[in-house]
Amino acid sequence: MKQRENKSLRFANWVFSKFIGQSYLEEFLGDLQEIHEDRLEYKSRFYSSFMYWIDAFHLMFGFSSIRFFKTQNNTTMLKSYFKIAYRNMLKYKFYSAINVIGLSIGISMSLLIAVHVFNELGYETSYPKHKLIYRLASTNWAKKPPVMGTEFKEQMPEVKEVARLFSFGPSVLSHEKKEQLIERPFLGDPSMIEMFDLEFIEGTKDALDEPSTILLTESVANRLFKPGEKRLGEVVVFDDGWRQTVTGIIKDFPKNTHLKIDCISSSTGSFIAKNTDLSWAGVSVFALFESQVDVKKVEERLMDFHVQFYEGLAPEEQIRQEITESGEFLELHPIADIHLHSHREKEIEANSNVIFIYVFSALAVFILLVVIINFINLYVAQTLNRIKEIGLRKVMGAYRGQLIFQFLAEAFFLVLVSSFFAVGLAILSLPFYNELASIPITINELLSTRLLLMLGILILIVGSMAGGYPAFYLSRFGISEGLSSRGLKINSKLPLRTAMVAFQFLISICLLSATLIVSEQMNFIEAKDMGFAKKEIIAIKLHRKLREEAILSREKIRAELTKHANVEQVSFSSHLIGSRFSVEPSYLKSRPEDQLSSRVLVADPMFLETMGIEVVKGGLQTKEFVGRKFFLNETAVSLLQRENILGETVYNTWQEKEGEAVGIVKDFHFASLHNQVDPLIIQLSIDDTNALEYMLIRVKSKDLASTISTIEKTLLQIAPETLIVPQLVNEHMDLSYRAENSMFSIFKMFSSIIIGLACIGLFALFAFVVQARTKEMGIRKTLGATMTQLLLIMSKSYLGILVTIAIIAAPVVRYFSNDWLDSFAFRTTVNWWYYVLPGILVLTLAALAIVVQSWKVAKANPIESLKSE
Repeated sequence: MKQRENKSLRFANWVFSKFIGQSYLEEFLGDLQEIHEDRLEYKSRFYSSFMYWIDAFHLMFGFSSIRFFKTQNNTTMLKSYFKIAYRNMLKYKFYSAINVIGLSIGISMSLLIAVHVFNELGYETSYPKHKLIYRLASTNWAKKPPVMGTEFKEQMPEVKEVARLFSFGPSVLSHEKKEQLIERPFLGDPSMIEMFDLEFIEGTKDALDEPSTILLTESVANRLFKPGEKRLGEVVVFDDGWRQTVTGIIKDFPKNTHLKIDCISSSTGSFIAKNTDLSWAGVSVFALFESQVDVKKVEERLMDFHVQFYEGLAPEEQIRQEITESGEFLELHPIADIHLHSHREKEIEANSNVIFIYVFSALAVFILLVVIINFINLYVAQTLNRIKEIGLRKVMGAYRGQLIFQFLAEAFFLVLVSSFFAVGLAILSLPFYNELASIPITINELLSTRLLLMLGILILIVGSMAGGYPAFYLSRFGISEGLSSRGLKINSKLPLRTAMVAFQFLISICLLSATLIVSEQMNFIEAKDMGFAKKEIIAIKLHRKLREEAILSREKIRAELTKHANVEQVSFSSHLIGSRFSVEPSYLKSRPEDQLSSRVLVADPMFLETMGIEVVKGGLQTKEFVGRKFFLNETAVSLLQRENILGETVYNTWQEKEGEAVGIVKDFHFASLHNQVDPLIIQLSIDDTNALEYMLIRVKSKDLASTISTIEKTLLQIAPETLIVPQLVNEHMDLSYRAENSMFSIFKMFSSIIIGLACIGLFALFAFVVQARTKEMGIRKTLGATMTQLLLIMSKSYLGILVTIAIIAAPVVRYFSNDWLDSFAFRTTVNWWYYVLPGILVLTLAALAIVVQSWKVAKANPIESLKSE
């Protein structure tokens, strides 16, 4: 430690000796050493070494041999520099305004994106033990049988605790006469209280130990109970009559978790605790470990555990072979990785994608690069007008160090002003951004220490880069060069700045192309014929009285609703289209060896007519319907490899129910377009009423709000005091594309901003070029050059560069857009003009900026042009 400290102090001495003159160096180092030794008597060695550097910086201003540090009054000098910066802002109002506005917009947008990205990366980190919590799942399936969780804990001593969670879908929870729709109710093991460190407002950590007990989150409790009303010990009832005693009120789950839970019923004594079915993979299993070493040990034994779990169903080698052939291996997923990296069947919610994080991060970086490039270009162009001021200041006795410091101070002043406005703009934009990105960012997150620290670093970088060029380049001119303006003979081709502007336009064209392609894919999804009438279907969750009526008096409900002119048909189903239906094994009784694993939907006989699903073979006489009939979709029939299945008896192994196959329906998209159409069996029945969860009402699309209101009134007459929550099926399906819609909205907004900023950048660069070539244009005009010739001379090189950029952008966009579109099983065809049009559009805007600037010089009086220098 002592050796490292000595190295640190020696290095500090070496660094600061470069700034301190030899005549003061011994005294400087002596004072530092004395302060350091005094501090060691009451502070730690690390702290004293750190403060050694701070003290050195502090003392440097008094001992420095650099003359601008040795002026009599540094405070007065700084005040003077900032006053000059303020005056120059007023003198060059146009350029200063563009600079401040551009940088403010860029920083504010980048701050918003940074908070968004941090929020996404911070999923599950609110749980103190998140680094040791893993989900037990398989390669393509997120859930496992309940009994697997129990055995996992018993057979793996490294596992400290296991918690199982089961989501039973949106339900109505009532207390006395008050009802609330609960979107995310769960059944959970008591162990999850300790595993996720749930914070209690009321109740104790043994709240889920007893059967039929429930934990409510604070927001649900506030919706269900009046302020000050007793909550613990009260009985709440789910829509199917399931009674639960409230034993705890916990704080709401954090917003950045995939476990968005409204309430947790105890699994103690429930069907989860009793279920021993090895094939029903219906619960999420989380495991808590002591250390990462234990995780590694368990991962090495997962295959053996997997084989042992199915022991008795077949010989061990056969089980091992079947697992290998199926590719469904057991895996442990860190809980923090689930949101961005897991897209398995039966996820608790539709997860985001880490690709979006890369895209958003790239957007933030691109925006910052564009505004920094613009800022530097404009600031440099602005300061080149001050070459005579530099000469004059040197005549008055200014040192080069003072000039360097002045330019840096002015640049930092502009950046500070821009940053101040940027924070204000970000706060004002927050509600709009939250709606756009479908993410609740708060002002506290925006003003977090981490973000403010990043902003501070950004100010240092931009200020140093923008002020550095004029500070170190222009300040080197001598008095005679400055006063004679010979310093303005700078290479007018400006290769570095031209390259920077070209880079901006490459980004702009790529973003515009990407926006068009994303827009086309979203339009494709919107316009895609899904194979059913998705826009005209209203879904209503069945519960309590309405559910009872749906079971006992289904025809009465249908008759009452279809009396209304805008209601065409009514049906009932077990699932809502847009959700992932359960996968159940079935087979034809004539060929039991050909097992079919398919999605299964239970519905009443009017389902196909209500949903507008096309029947390609067979059919159903609904008036003479008895028992249970099966329809298969085309994919299911093709997997069975039978020419004719009509009249065959289909047996559902999972439900242990059978029925006649009476028809084949055309494949329709009952899930999102990310997926291929899976094999599906539609089980129509008037007996399986307990499976029905939703009422589906097909309506005419005109006057939808009035129709919904009428439906609500009618249902309330049938089932008084029932909570009716209508939902459009197409809106439910849109939830599958939430991430894409969010990305598209952000893309649209930020691509517009970047293109606008890039045009400002080109405008600024060309303003500089025009300024540098004003005299040249005056001479050419005097010698007889026409307006067109002058415009061509000024603009041809830049337009050539921009055309080249447009050509380069096309293959870049094509590569990345194809990669994204491949994530959809059904995708749009990208026309060639999606790659060409953005280039033409951006080129037109750029040409406009160039021509406006060139026009000013071309039409100017040549005498004035010749006098310009």
